[in-house]
Amino acid sequence: MTHEAPTYKLLALLGDSLIRSGASSATTTKTLLAVSSAAGLSGVTVSVTMGQLIISDSRGENQLPYTEIFDITPGSLAIQWRSKTEKIIEGLLTRDISTEQAIDLLEEEDTSLHPVHWGFSLLGSGLLGIGFSQLLGAGNATTVGAFLASVLVAAVYRWVKIARAPGIFRYALAGFVAVVVATIFNLVSPIGADVAITVVSSLAAYLAGVAAYAAVQDSIMGWYLSAVGRLLDALMCTAGLVTGVALGIGVAGWFVDDEFRFIRTLDAETTQIIDPLLGAALVSLGFALTCGGKKIQLLILTIMGALAYGLLLLTGNMGLSSYGAIALTAVLVGGACVLLSKPLHLTSNAIMTVAFLPLFPGMLIYQGILGTIFATDGAVETLGEALLTTYCLSVGGTAGQYLVSELLWGARRAQFSKIKPGEKFDKVMVDEFNAQDIILPVFSKPFSKVTER
Repeated sequence: MTHEAPTYKLLALLGDSLIRSGASSATTTKTLLAVSSAAGLSGVTVSVTMGQLIISDSRGENQLPYTEIFDITPGSLAIQWRSKTEKIIEGLLTRDISTEQAIDLLEEEDTSLHPVHWGFSLLGSGLLGIGFSQLLGAGNATTVGAFLASVLVAAVYRWVKIARAPGIFRYALAGFVAVVVATIFNLVSPIGADVAITVVSSLAAYLAGVAAYAAVQDSIMGWYLSAVGRLLDALMCTAGLVTGVALGIGVAGWFVDDEFRFIRTLDAETTQIIDPLLGAALVSLGFALTCGGKKIQLLILTIMGALAYGLLLLTGNMGLSSYGAIALTAVLVGGACVLLSKPLHLTSNAIMTVAFLPLFPGMLIYQGILGTIFATDGAVETLGEALLTTYCLSVGGTAGQYLVSELLWGARRAQFSKIKPGEKFDKVMVDEFNAQDIILPVFSKPFSKVTER
């Protein structure tokens, strides 16, 4: 039986908004429990699973227990949602707006917040292509080809998405278009271009790195169902891209000779400093643009992308192994993202997603799977490298978030004890509704519950 109580509808809308703005499963759960408490509900359990939000009440309507399951929007990061949702939650927790008003505001925002303007979206995609090509040490001709291929792939992907085609077909078409555009550009370019770099650079933003990181992070925190959902999303994304690229290579093979190398092992440029740093900055700027970032957010996120890559180069020159350097960089960047979340009105996960994009192993995952299909030497080793890189980024980023957030929670606990001596402090504040606390990450197990005191 479907329950239509306004509070539960509100929780579903808020959960969807928080996930879309990059909040983690644990932080989303904590915030919804705080809203439940503010609404006077006790015995409420909240959990985020594979594309669903589960809300249970052991007391239930007319004292009968029941569970409500809502579908939530998966995966894609929407930066502009964060500040909008935060204001509504603050009004709820301070009781400045009612449940009905909050529902109206959320539904109004859902219809009024248009997708990122196509011009900014295509520009962001083009910058992503340029940035990744610079990270791979591409020449000028290849960089131009990567820009053009990225823009065309983004335009086709956007059109197919509007047509509501299944995700795997969207990714497959993106992979096919990338190969075709890269092939044509190489044929017409007077000095030629590296086809492999052009294809990878135009597809890098769609590769599985972000989803893989999120899946490992949820696994570390015990959110196994959510992790499985994110992992399946990553696998379907990569499967679609690989299918499209493989089909594109097959078609292009009819018109080009064997000198065209569509597949080869690509590594990030390490002999120079300026070009990779510029590439990392452009990658973060481009991704932030496509996700709806504005003004100061774009500036800070661009700096964070360059800073993350710069830290990786610095730690790598300190004698650490490559994986040790990745883990240490992830710890430092993860902690910094927690500190930046409040002034930027973004979750630390959203900031980390943008800052880590130049470091994500999506390119390696793609190369490993595609190389396995075409029996390329070193494909299995490349896939293993991708998995280790994902693990180091995930553990390091989560550790950095945890350490800094616990320090901030400690300061918050000391402040609370000074203001209200003798009272018990809880991160899900049932007695004190402080909306600013939702900014801090929470590391908790699934199926958290609010109980009466």
